[in-house]
Amino acid sequence: MLQRHVINHRQVAWLVGGVLMTGGMIGLYQSVVRVSRVDAWSFQIIPIIYAVLIAYVLFELGHAFPGKNLFEILFLVCGKWVGGFINLILLLYIWMILVIDVKGLSYFIQASLLPQTPLEVILLVFVLLMMSYSTLEVTARVNEIFFPMNVISSFLMLCLLINEYDAQRLDPILSTSLKGIFFGNYMTMGMFGDVLFFGAFLPVFIQPRLFFAAIKHGVMIVGFTTSLVMLALLMVMGHIIASRLSYPFLALVQQIHVTDFLDRVDIFLLSIWFPSFAIKVIVAFLALLTGIGSFAGGTQHKPFIPSLGLFLIITALLSFPQVEDVERFVGYSFTSVVLIIQVPLLLFLWIRARIERRRAGNIKSDFPRGTRYSQFYGAMEWTSNLSILGCLLTVLVGKWCFEQSMFVSQYVAVIVMVLLAIALVTSYLQMQTVNRYLHKTGRKKFGTHT
Repeated sequence: MLQRHVINHRQVAWLVGGVLMTGGMIGLYQSVVRVSRVDAWSFQIIPIIYAVLIAYVLFELGHAFPGKNLFEILFLVCGKWVGGFINLILLLYIWMILVIDVKGLSYFIQASLLPQTPLEVILLVFVLLMMSYSTLEVTARVNEIFFPMNVISSFLMLCLLINEYDAQRLDPILSTSLKGIFFGNYMTMGMFGDVLFFGAFLPVFIQPRLFFAAIKHGVMIVGFTTSLVMLALLMVMGHIIASRLSYPFLALVQQIHVTDFLDRVDIFLLSIWFPSFAIKVIVAFLALLTGIGSFAGGTQHKPFIPSLGLFLIITALLSFPQVEDVERFVGYSFTSVVLIIQVPLLLFLWIRARIERRRAGNIKSDFPRGTRYSQFYGAMEWTSNLSILGCLLTVLVGKWCFEQSMFVSQYVAVIVMVLLAIALVTSYLQMQTVNRYLHKTGRKKFGTHT
C-alpha cells in the first residue's frame, strides 16, 4: 500500500496555487512579454479556463472511479498494455517537467544567490531536498506556511513599487494584435496544465466536488495575483526591457529601495520564493512516484526514490546546456507538447467517466438541489464562471473598440482585474459552501491514497 495522504480543502487549493504560481517565473514570462508586448497582462485568461476544465475532468473521474488515481483509472479502462503505454507517456511528461524545473531553478539560484557555486552542486543539493519529501501530507503542511507568505510578499512588492509606476508604459492598451494576445495566452496554457498532477492524488478526497472547488480556487488565486504582478512589471519596466531580461520578476524586485540601508529586498523575497519553487518540484516528483507505484501493483514507492533522484540529476545535467535553452523551450515548445498529450487524454477520460457514471446510475448531482447550500453554491459557481468568461469577452470587445476609439480600451485592464477579483472571491465561497455542507451532513472529507 502506498502512503496515506490526509489533507484538507485549503491545503489542496494552496498546493495548486503554489504549483502554478512558481511554474512560469523561470523562463516563461519573458517570452510572454516578448510576444504580447504591452498586453501581456492578459496572459492568464484562456489558461484559467483550461485549468478549470482539467479540474472538471478530474471531478468526473473522482465520481466515476472512487478511490482510484489517474494511473489506476487508465489501467482499469484501457487494460494492461494500452493503459501501461498511456501511463508511460504520462510518466515521461512528468519527467520532462521535473528536468525543466530542476535545471531552470538551479540556473536561477546560481544567477541570483550563488554565482560562484558550481551548477552541479546546486543541482545535487536541490534534488536531495526533493527526495526527503515522501508524502503529500508533509508537502502540503510546508506549503501551508510558505504559500500565504508568497502571496502576501507579492502584494507587498506591489505596494513598495508604487513610486516606480508609470501608466504611460502601458499605452496604448490593446495595441497588440489579437494574434499576439492569443499566443501570449497559448504559451501560458502549458504552465496551467500542471493541474493534471493532482490526478495522481484523486483519492485524497472521498467528496470530488470539494476537490474540484479547491482546485478552482487555487487556479483563481494564481490568475489574479500573477496578473497584478505582470501589470506592475509592465508599468515599472515597460515591455521592451522586460522582454530582454532572463528573470524579469527578480529584476522587478531589485527596483525596490525602501531606505538607503534596505536596498536588497530581493534577498528576503528569495528566501520565500525558493521553498515555493521546491514545492512544485516535490509535487511533480510524488506524482511520478505514484505512477511508478501503479506499475508495481500499488506497492510501496519509497524504494524507487534514490534511483530516481540519481537519474534525475544525470538527465538534468545533460539537458539544456544554457539558461537560454530553458527559456526557449518553455516559452515556445512546452505548451505544444502539453496540449498534444493532455487534450486527447482529457477528452477520452471525460467520455469514459460519463459512460461509467451512467452505467452505475451515478449521473445525478452529489449536491442535493433545493437546499440553501445548493442554491448559494449554484449562484457562486455561475458568478465565477461568468466572470472568467467576462474577462475574455472584455478583451475581445476592448480590442474591437480600440480600432474605433483608443479611449475606451484604457478601461479594459481595470475591468479584467475587477472580474478576476470577483471570480476569486466567488470561487472561495464556492469551496467553503461545499465544506460547510459536508460538515453539516457529517460526511467524510478525507480518503486514503491506495
